[in-house]
Order: sequence, then structure tokens, then C-alpha cells
Amino acid sequence: MELYEITIRIYIIKDVPVPLIYGVMANYIDSYLAGDKHFYDFHQETKTKAYCFDLPIKIEKGMKVYKGDQVYQFRIRTLDKELLSYLMDGIADHKTDTVKGLMRTVRQIPERPIASVYSLTPVILKSSGGGGYWRDRVSLEGFEQELTSGLIHQYEVYMGEKVKENLTLYDQIELKNKCAIGVSYKGITLLGDKIAMQISDDVEAQKVMRFALANGAGTMSPRGMGFLGFRFL
Repeated sequence: MELYEITIRIYIIKDVPVPLIYGVMANYIDSYLAGDKHFYDFHQETKTKAYCFDLPIKIEKGMKVYKGDQVYQFRIRTLDKELLSYLMDGIADHKTDTVKGLMRTVRQIPERPIASVYSLTPVILKSSGGGGYWRDRVSLEGFEQELTSGLIHQYEVYMGEKVKENLTLYDQIELKNKCAIGVSYKGITLLGDKIAMQISDDVEAQKVMRFALANGAGTMSPRGMGFLGFRFL
């Protein structure tokens, strides 16, 4: 499973309040994809896309705004070689009214056993059965079941292969926040969580979690949420 990570240096043209950065960065990527008929259709499709992105630099404690006239960088991960090629061709030359690309580099992430993952942006779970934030409707066990089933389902759909029943993805999971983390997106506030997981050494669990490094965790990863950091064994 070839996994790529593009680091893109950008210039932020005008101040962006931290809560609005998700929409700004999603628009930067989406508007670039829209410049090509194939990738416009790819963007419009409601399917597992096997790419995700994080936010520009680390948000420092108390930081309220991404300042204009400043240079930052962010990352996009993907398994899709065609998408990788298109991003490498022109994403660093792309510009919106808020963000201007400057340069990009790429690396292939080694295929090594994953010891742990941790969310760098909040994981959002949107229940297919409706309802709001998970703490208001299910237990922690229910949250784990939704998270796990989502990760496995997305892997199976994209890779076209089934994993064994009752697959255990992790040996330990930890919620890093006591209260919900609010994320502003398209005028609404989504509620999510930061998590950390010690990953099982099971071969199939390792495959699912390597896929999650490209696809993100939860249901909003193409919007910058659920981006995972990782540590190898």
C-alpha cells in the first residue's frame, strides 16, 4: 500500500480566524480539483476518496487567527497516484482570495508496523441513524464501535476486500479531551474529539490503520478533520 505525503508551503493573504481555517483550506483544495473535469467529478462523488489534509502549522495555545502576509505549511496524504500527480503538477501554483501556493515536496511514508496513531485535528462522527454528538446518544463503547466500523468500512470499500469479522484495530484508546471540541464549518459548529490509539499488531489491523493515515478517521476527513499523526514500532 503506497502512501504519499505532500507538504505544501502557502502564503496566507489576509487574516483568517482559527475556527474558519477548515473551510478556507478545503476551498483551496476543492477549487484546485475543480480545475480538471476528472477531479471535479472526483470531488463531487460521495465516496471514500483516500486523501486527507491537516491544518497549517501547529495551532499554538491562545492563537486566535492565522495572520495575513505570513507563510505557513500543511500536508495532504493520499494513496491515489493519479491524484498525487495532479496535486504535484499545480497545487503549489494555485491561488484563492485567501491562500496562495508557493512550493511543494513529497515523500513516500515507509511501510512499517504502526505502534500508535493520534488525531491532530478533531475526529467527527456523524451517525447514519441521525442524532447529534455521540456523548449525547451513546456510551464510550458505542463511540468505539462507530469509529471502528467506519474505519473498517472505508478500507473495505476502497480496497475492495473484506477483513475478518470482529477485527480488533487497537489494544488501547484514549480520549484526549474532557469536553467536545467545536469545529466551525459552513456556518455550523461540529463537535469532535482528539483520540490516541495503540494499534494492534494484527496484519489486517495494520492494513486498515495504514489506510486511515491516508483517508483520515471519522466522517469529515476530506474537510480537514480526523487527520492522524503516527509512530512506528
